Amino acid sequence: MIALTYLEFYSGIGGWGYALEHALRNVASSSPEPKLLGAYDHSDLCKNVFNHNHHNKKLFRQTPIERITREQLETHAAHIWCMSPPCQPHTRQHSNQQCEIDDPRSKSFLHLCDMIGSMEESTLPCLVLLENVVGFELSGTAVDDDTQTTQSTDDSEPNQQNQIRRGSFQTWREVLSKRDYRVAHFHLDPTDLGLPNARPRHYTVAFRPGSLHAKLKDASVSTQLKATESLVSNNYDNLFTEEMLNKPPIIHGPKSLGAAPPTLPCIGDFLDADCKVESSLLRIPEKVWSSSSAWCFDVVTSLHHRSACFTHSYGTFVRGTGSILYTGPLETESNDSDEVDKTSRKRNRATAFLASTRFDLEAPEARSFDADWSKDIDWENDMRYLSGTEIARLMGFPVSDADDGIDNSFREFSFPNTITVKQQWKLLGNSLNVEVAGKVAEIGIKSLLMQ
Repeated sequence: MIALTYLEFYSGIGGWGYALEHALRNVASSSPEPKLLGAYDHSDLCKNVFNHNHHNKKLFRQTPIERITREQLETHAAHIWCMSPPCQPHTRQHSNQQCEIDDPRSKSFLHLCDMIGSMEESTLPCLVLLENVVGFELSGTAVDDDTQTTQSTDDSEPNQQNQIRRGSFQTWREVLSKRDYRVAHFHLDPTDLGLPNARPRHYTVAFRPGSLHAKLKDASVSTQLKATESLVSNNYDNLFTEEMLNKPPIIHGPKSLGAAPPTLPCIGDFLDADCKVESSLLRIPEKVWSSSSAWCFDVVTSLHHRSACFTHSYGTFVRGTGSILYTGPLETESNDSDEVDKTSRKRNRATAFLASTRFDLEAPEARSFDADWSKDIDWENDMRYLSGTEIARLMGFPVSDADDGIDNSFREFSFPNTITVKQQWKLLGNSLNVEVAGKVAEIGIKSLLMQ
């Protein structure tokens, strides 16, 4: 199979590149690694980590994305574009989401939409992959309690009150429709693919039928493509459609992937083997754990099958930024026959108690408030933040030195020694889940090859 070329916009620490490598291995085990033509991001920290993991090939560019010219993109003529535009304009915390199109942070994404709309056809990307927060699909939309965010079986026209307003997502749909892309939108979470970490995200996969064959006119390359097509068994064609701009988008969930819900592994499978609270920078400061806000900590143990979404504010704020780890003595639940069958318990329930307090380690929203909830916990020795490498594993990055089944034939991910723990947390909080992104990339690549 030929080496597919790609550009990575808002590249961060390079998650989409790892996702593409993962996807191509699943398409054909003999697939060559994708060839990176350029990665764009403004951050110096991202540049250091990205170049470290690409052996300093100097492909990282800090040119503002809104200043990239059409001529530059046409010269690249990359097969694939990957992007994770800024999510802040589309989050629930944004004060005026309906006006996100005017947010300066949307400017670069709208520029890329303009470029797709104006580029010469033969230079357009054959496949476009986008990741953003759930809610991106609502950008510019007037939403009330009765508004449907996905297309239903009701074919009636939306009423005047709920008409779709022009926003980034609507602009995105329009330009993909204008350039004849077939499109599929997804809402997926790492738990859907077997990783015990919550990170629900919106994904768009768009491909131009026949475009890859048209770009690769060489007869020998055409033969390679046909040989590859014979290896592609999964047909995802029913997931794709041409955008119907007068209706809300169809959003596919995990059932569309066709696989049974996976059994989630324990958090312990992703932990560093030699991580010690007392000798690391992972200890939680007393001023934090002794405050009333500590009640909002999401506490997990090595036996848990879940963890909260890690954000760029992990280690700075308590509420909703990610799980912390209890490493003290544990007491497993009783197996008495008169107990409720554990298979009926929700998967995210705790499988262990703190031996000292019998405190059931559920998510904060599932507990009743107790001002003394942690009085018997040895915070100095039995509670800590997760390390950057542990979080990276939970996010699907191929990090070694853990019993997590990492295939050593993949390009490994690591942080350079110059990146502090807090910087690692921030970078990962702004990144994506490689496993999930790899799955949607696989769907796009297989669909592209089959056309």
